Amino acid sequence: MKDLIRTFIAVDFDNPTIVSRVQEVQGELIRLGVKMKPVEPQNLHITLWFFGELNVERLNLVLRSAEEVRFHPFRLEVKGVGYFPGGSRINVVWLGVNDPENGLKSILDQLIGRLSKLGFKYDERGFTPHLTIGRVKFIRDKQTVLRKLSELKDLYFGEQLIDSFKVKKSTLTSRGPIYSDLLVVKAEEGS
Repeated sequence: MKDLIRTFIAVDFDNPTIVSRVQEVQGELIRLGVKMKPVEPQNLHITLWFFGELNVERLNLVLRSAEEVRFHPFRLEVKGVGYFPGGSRINVVWLGVNDPENGLKSILDQLIGRLSKLGFKYDERGFTPHLTIGRVKFIRDKQTVLRKLSELKDLYFGEQLIDSFKVKKSTLTSRGPIYSDLLVVKAEEGS
């Protein structure tokens, strides 16, 4: 069997203010009785495209296509706490992300344009930028947690400068995923 590499494209978040506020919200939810796997600070990112497991040949197509993407640095606003799938079911807790300069959209449009010609299919559900902060396993008092999430729906976390995107490898372990960068694509200088 050939080696397969679990691959995705993402932008990382490292703004200390955002990271600190994420940890505060994670802690608050855990104190309310949410049993969840919080996303580690060094793993905070927005997934632009999850490919699943790729063989080396397909991975090289992704890497070459990603290298061709051109973009300038841009800012993302992080505001509001939400959850998937919605209603009274809480499986994933996330932060809303606003892309006022359409920087993410530009990167993604270029990737889709290049990779669709090579046989890659983008998720038909489309793209809604969000920053996952935890995967929920169990909630002791769902109504209390739903009220708290409602209180946090407009909470402002800050802005993140995006000056690169990355093709990443995800290695699943019993302690959670380990991400490593396969390629870093930097923004062009100037605006």
